[in-house]
Amino acid sequence: MASQQARELADSIDAINLEVIQLVRGCSEEQLRTYCNDEGDNRTVAVICHHVAHGHVYTGEWLETALSGSEVTITLDDINAENAEHATTYHDVAREETIQLLIENCDRLCVRVGALSDEELARKAFHRGAGGEMTVAAYAQLGYRHVMGHLATIRKALDLPVVR
Repeated sequence: MASQQARELADSIDAINLEVIQLVRGCSEEQLRTYCNDEGDNRTVAVICHHVAHGHVYTGEWLETALSGSEVTITLDDINAENAEHATTYHDVAREETIQLLIENCDRLCVRVGALSDEELARKAFHRGAGGEMTVAAYAQLGYRHVMGHLATIRKALDLPVVR
């Protein structure tokens, strides 16, 4: 049976993702092509928003791996390499493609997170990149924190107020 905590986690991920969608819809083309240099890799707002959408998939995969009791083997170097490859591949990503991925990928993640039981949320698995054991709930919270962190970076680059 789905737990209240799981539903709240799913709702928080969905709400922060909606903020990204609204931001993408409201940005001018110039704003979408603004660089977010404080992340150290010179990705544009558009690329980071598209990256957020892909992040929902990774969060879901890590969640499933943790639920199975297996180790999440991705390292920080792996993540950095994937981020660099993503930035190169999607350097000119379209607004509508990004919005569609944000909607679809977040919906899938939120359905999965929202269906977790308290027992499942309490399961633990090692995350090599984090260097320690994490609960499934913590893996789900990574989904929220990932979006929130990038949203703050984007707001800073666009000189917008931080809402949260």
